[in-house]
Amino acid sequence: MKPAFLVMDKPVGITSHDVVAVLRAVLGIKKVGHTGTLDPFATGVLPLALGPATRLIQYLDEGVKIYDATIQLGAETDTGDPTGEIGRTAPIPDLDEARILDVLAGFAGIRQQVPPRHSAVKVNGRPLYAYARAGEEVEAAARPIRIDRIDLVDRGPDWLRVEIHCGRGTYARVLAVEIAEALGSAGHLSALRRLRSGPFLESAALDFPRLSEIVSGDPDWRKVLRPARGAERMPWRPRDLVRRELMPWLLSPAQALDHLPAVDVPEALRARVRSGGGVPGPPAGVELGGRYRVMGGEELLALAVLEDQGARALRVVDAA
Repeated sequence: MKPAFLVMDKPVGITSHDVVAVLRAVLGIKKVGHTGTLDPFATGVLPLALGPATRLIQYLDEGVKIYDATIQLGAETDTGDPTGEIGRTAPIPDLDEARILDVLAGFAGIRQQVPPRHSAVKVNGRPLYAYARAGEEVEAAARPIRIDRIDLVDRGPDWLRVEIHCGRGTYARVLAVEIAEALGSAGHLSALRRLRSGPFLESAALDFPRLSEIVSGDPDWRKVLRPARGAERMPWRPRDLVRRELMPWLLSPAQALDHLPAVDVPEALRARVRSGGGVPGPPAGVELGGRYRVMGGEELLALAVLEDQGARALRVVDAA
């Protein structure tokens, strides 16, 4: 299968790895990887790299994230999200919209954030969630995050719905707790949907009912794609047909990496680039250390970097 990216709309109740496992089975390929984990309770944009595209994940620009987050006021949980046990509670003060908007505006900018205890951030080579499950108290060091803005979308007597525009590495559940505290209460993240992850948008995402229809003709994805143990398996269509019907949702590596400038290679030299025979110099404007795409028409041949000694290929793209 040619290298490509696919944006899935992850449903609630399954892990990001479950989504990967489904696509491996549907497409009949081993190399499928996701570019950013969503918790089981969260939904939305989950970009997948297919086939040789898995080798390009590290070069993606996912510096812009957008989340639709609901904050439940009045009570914290030990995880900061709806999966945890209720801990500290606090009354909810009377809040007018001006006060809420003022608090949300105060979160914009570069700030320090401590990763939550139930996260995959590693301390001494071990993820924080492993310490938490073992009842061991370990806290990761605070690290800088970027909040571009937080917009108020809707509100109720004991909840807020906000849209968070931020950089990578930001934990919405930590923000939910902090926002609730800044409003004079306690709180936790009760729902989360990712709307954007870098170049990957909700509008381009394939949801599970549609994938299920493509695979079997039935939109009941739990029956088709995630049958219960011992349940009769629904018949799937031939993989070549499924792959063809998925084509409209696939993004090429050139599209996924279009934040990088590009230089085109004449057709006579493309095989040389493919075989590792070197890459041309960068387009105008690329400075020392800058990365760029080496294109063969509309197809990405390689990623390159400009170094003191000249242009060097970072990754030659497998055309399989």
